[in-house]
Amino acid sequence: MPKYLTEWVDYQLPSGQDFSVAVCGYSGKVRHMYIGQDPVRRTFVRHVFVDGDSCQTGDHCLALDCRLNRAEPEHMLHMLDMTEDEPADEEMARQWGTESTLQCFIRFAHKVSESLPEEKKRQAPPASE
Repeated sequence: MPKYLTEWVDYQLPSGQDFSVAVCGYSGKVRHMYIGQDPVRRTFVRHVFVDGDSCQTGDHCLALDCRLNRAEPEHMLHMLDMTEDEPADEEMARQWGTESTLQCFIRFAHKVSESLPEEKKRQAPPASE
């Protein structure tokens, strides 16, 4: 089964808060993200295995516009260290057009995917074993 590496990209919010996104080597989209520092998470989110129409991590992925995504809301909440979908504060709800904190994060991940450099958006060749 072909293995595609995940590339972590670090950013900083205007508030100064660090955040990182995991860009899928297969889809070129943000598949995972976290706020703050989390070197342990980087150790576990390193690659995806794709075989035809099946992605081994498709049920734990924020890239809802990827054709292989099968993620359920409860899995995405868990990925974002949330136990339930809480109402977004007024400013965040206005900015992202939803009162769901989960949907705000998903829309944020999508926006980051769209803003990636073109070379990161392309499918990478499978990694050698």
